[in-house]
Amino acid sequence: MRINRPFYFLKNALKGMTRNTEMTVTAIITVTSCLLLFGVFMLLSANINFIGEQIRNQCQIQAFIEFDATSEEEMLVYSQISNLPNVSDCTFVSKADAMEEYRAYLGADASAFDGLEGEEFLRSSVKVNMNDIEKSKELEMAIAAIGNVAKVSNRQDVVQRVIDVTDVIRNASLGAMIILLLVAIFIISNTIKLSVVARKDEIHIMKYVGATASFVRRPFILEGILTGVIGGAISLVLIGFGYTYVIKFMKDFLDIFQLIPLVQILPFMVGTTLIFGVLMGAVGSAIALVKHLKV
Repeated sequence: MRINRPFYFLKNALKGMTRNTEMTVTAIITVTSCLLLFGVFMLLSANINFIGEQIRNQCQIQAFIEFDATSEEEMLVYSQISNLPNVSDCTFVSKADAMEEYRAYLGADASAFDGLEGEEFLRSSVKVNMNDIEKSKELEMAIAAIGNVAKVSNRQDVVQRVIDVTDVIRNASLGAMIILLLVAIFIISNTIKLSVVARKDEIHIMKYVGATASFVRRPFILEGILTGVIGGAISLVLIGFGYTYVIKFMKDFLDIFQLIPLVQILPFMVGTTLIFGVLMGAVGSAIALVKHLKV
């Protein structure tokens, strides 16, 4: 009678998992924890890159025009700045526009400026967006050299410090993810080792009747893969609920930067987490079989 091999391998894998229930549950919990943290670090790294791009897009140079410059001179400054290299676009902010921005910034306290006009104490300015923020210093110097430019404000130093911090966090996240993967592989390897020991007699009989090495190994490999997939699926559910809460919190209480929407990043998270779950299970099983299954 011919053996239905896929069903046989699956049956034996499930048999091994239920035979060592305590160790299997421990392995699943460990894999879930590792992949949960792995997913958190992945989300952290992805959102750091996302926020970094937002910071880069917000990096502007603002050129303040001399207070007593005429309208024609202000437009000339705007035209000269817009034609400089590395300028992607620029916006002219009149004194009246500056007053409206200032009132919006003050909110309820803006009533203190009732009766005042921007022309009385504010400067017109030009807000400049760059193609390459790495060359902001050169652009700042070029703008400062234009006639009727009183002052140039450049926040690139602050932005660069933020970007440097995000790079450190991203690299630390990558290191943490590698450590977590190694821990999970070690736990799965020990689980499979116990399964091999528990089924030692069965394995000897299979070898005696002529079973090939790959035939004996496959149920154990599948057992490790199932452990990784189950742990990955549980971690994805927890990550989904947790990330939804974080997005809501950021929107309600800390709406400074946007996070990547869950719908946008979910396919990547599902694919990556399950792939790593399968790889962890397969690699952990393979390590255990090389050391403890002499076939």
